[in-house]
Amino acid sequence: MIDGDTVELQNGLVLRYVGITAPETGENFYKKSTDENRKLVEDKEIKLEYDNYKSDKFGRILAYPILPDGTNVSIELVKKGLAELVIYQKRKPFIHQAELLKVQEEAKQKHLGIRSNNN
Repeated sequence: MIDGDTVELQNGLVLRYVGITAPETGENFYKKSTDENRKLVEDKEIKLEYDNYKSDKFGRILAYPILPDGTNVSIELVKKGLAELVIYQKRKPFIHQAELLKVQEEAKQKHLGIRSNNN
């Protein structure tokens, strides 16, 4: 496990979740985001759903991690207020951008996680 929006796969490759960013080391909610990500994906076989780009300049895989029950981990983390949507202006919209935006707004209205008044 690396952090709230990145994991190391069993084969040693690094997966960076598409369309989201989670708190970095030392930031509020870093531990909670990382712990939730670990709880969601650790020791589970996840499916990778690719979007517009399959890798980044750091050689990381870019994809949505999908759990066996169909849960999109990126959406789940944003829904819980433990990550937020990142939109790059010059790129095509993400496949799940509208849903990520919707759950981010709901987390904001509910003051969850990084959207809380404790941030």
